[in-house]
Amino acid sequence: MQDFLHTKDGTLEIIDKAPKAYPGLKKMIRRIIKEEEKSLHGVLLGEDIISAMYSGYKNALMGFLRSAEESNRFMIERACLSVFVTSTTKKYLDLLKSRKWHILVDEGLIIRNEGEGLGRIKRFARHKVKLDGVSVYLMGRPLCEKHLKFPEFSMEVKKIERALGFKIDAKCYLCSRRARYFTLSMPKASALIGLAGHIKGKDVSTLRRTYSNLSRILHPYGFNELEKDKVFTIWARDFLTVVSEINDLLDLVHDS
Repeated sequence: MQDFLHTKDGTLEIIDKAPKAYPGLKKMIRRIIKEEEKSLHGVLLGEDIISAMYSGYKNALMGFLRSAEESNRFMIERACLSVFVTSTTKKYLDLLKSRKWHILVDEGLIIRNEGEGLGRIKRFARHKVKLDGVSVYLMGRPLCEKHLKFPEFSMEVKKIERALGFKIDAKCYLCSRRARYFTLSMPKASALIGLAGHIKGKDVSTLRRTYSNLSRILHPYGFNELEKDKVFTIWARDFLTVVSEINDLLDLVHDS
């Protein structure tokens, strides 16, 4: 069992080798969840991560691998979003609370990966700039007054220039007029993982690989036919990996 829980192979590669869970494993996972819950109190979006842990545990007990692994994936997303928002702007939380995040996505305001986002900053700044609550707007889209749709999630170019100390030469990405604003763009999950690693100066390759593995469980495979006790073991292995990685990312590493 310990060999299975600590293997680094992808979930799809080991799913047919999963042993059945024993009572001691379930007890151990419950203990870890309780310890994580204490550590996450006070962390931005920590309550979301806590909720996902319990949801994943319950679904794994019932043999619902797809739903259980979705909780693991959500934990990664929320931990990375926590790091990103803490270092940039809580406007992203406003977008979640107002349920406007997807509206900006539908408008094409997207960051597909960290390279794209950081590349946009470099393009307009022309030298290294720390990612913060002002420079994050440069990862968004430059817009003129005519095409500005979301002023509450935008910042004037003049204000950005004053804060960062350099002139910005930007044209509206919709019409090529002189840009007067930058509107925030929404980072996709892959971008969030990379940007969180950039902010913290940490290697997120395991998080990235794990997220990809979990996504393949959800689609296209699903895995509806597995035995309940094997489902729990598979989920538990991925859960332990996710917990270890987000603890490191959030600087919450402890002895559990």
